[in-house]
Amino acid sequence: MAINWRIVMNKTRYKIATLTGSAVMAAMLLSLLILNIVFNKKIELRAENAIKNVFTLDSDEYLNYESENDTGSLYYASLVYMGADSENRDDIYQILTPKEKKLIDWYETHPSDEMQRAKINEATYYMKARTEYYEDGNERLLAYVDVTGEPELVKEISFGVLLDAFVIAALGAAIGYFLGKKLEQNDKAQKTFFENTSHELKTPLMAICGYAEEIEMGVITDYSQAGRMIVSQTERMSKLIEDILYLSKMESGTEPLKCEPIEMASLVQDILMPLEGIVNRRNLSVSLELDEGYVNGDPEKLEHAVANLITNSVKYACSQIEISWKNQVLSIWNDGGELSTEDFSHMFERFYTGQNGNSGIGLALSKEIVEMHGWKLSAKNDRHGICLSMVCHS
Repeated sequence: MAINWRIVMNKTRYKIATLTGSAVMAAMLLSLLILNIVFNKKIELRAENAIKNVFTLDSDEYLNYESENDTGSLYYASLVYMGADSENRDDIYQILTPKEKKLIDWYETHPSDEMQRAKINEATYYMKARTEYYEDGNERLLAYVDVTGEPELVKEISFGVLLDAFVIAALGAAIGYFLGKKLEQNDKAQKTFFENTSHELKTPLMAICGYAEEIEMGVITDYSQAGRMIVSQTERMSKLIEDILYLSKMESGTEPLKCEPIEMASLVQDILMPLEGIVNRRNLSVSLELDEGYVNGDPEKLEHAVANLITNSVKYACSQIEISWKNQVLSIWNDGGELSTEDFSHMFERFYTGQNGNSGIGLALSKEIVEMHGWKLSAKNDRHGICLSMVCHS
């Protein structure tokens, strides 16, 4: 199957992976280049100093210098006698070593008054010639330094750094890939959130518009019932907007926790008070078993979370609701029927639509608030109903 690379590379994860890997590789290669320049410059400066030093010595000093430094040091400069004006080249070559002959041959094909770097066979040298002027003639001397070992060391270090660069670039690309994947997931979640929000707001608006049109056309004569339905849909829309705004404030990070001691029994009773009307209209039985006790939490956020849990139970209860507060655990049970395994695995997700067609963000918001406090919110099927449990300790 052919791969559409244009679509693949348009994905955020691949863009970030490529950018991260390339940036890391470029940085490592730049560092390697600078490292090579610095090392080679150091070698050159040390060779230059060694050549300058050897040129300052007279014959006796040079013999002592040569004897003392016959150790194979990289920065030990040697002198080669290239001959005087009156001497024959062949006579001079008879007393030179093969290496010295090659050095002189290379210099004569690359004459210069400046220090030069020469690669002869597998060896690397820095060399410089100098003319000594006397009354009876001139003499030429060639000073050289064998630096073969250090360039090879620099190459080995460079190769190691290059391998590290590939590994680190691959690691950077992998990190970039996973970051990009996370951004894609967040972007998709945000898009889904707005789509679902639009749908959730549109549903009650359509219902309100429908009732209004039917009242206008005279189709509906029971204005009391129509009014109740319009109020119900308006409250539903108002609650959704309230939850969305609250969720937005939480996610913006501008709403930190402001914790203080809260008496849970009083909090539950305060939340139930405005719900008495709907509880009585639906003939629901609400039993309370609330022990004394405090929790350290944010009053506003905790009230919002618990109110969502209780409102959810009131909404789905058939006839009974039980609320208990014991041992730092708030339990809210209703007899609205058990949920499927599929619904349970998604019930705290935003706008998840269950098998009964209901959806929203109330439970998702409650869970986020509870987890902000470092607590735990869970649900289970219990006695042909649902029990929500908020554990208020770590």
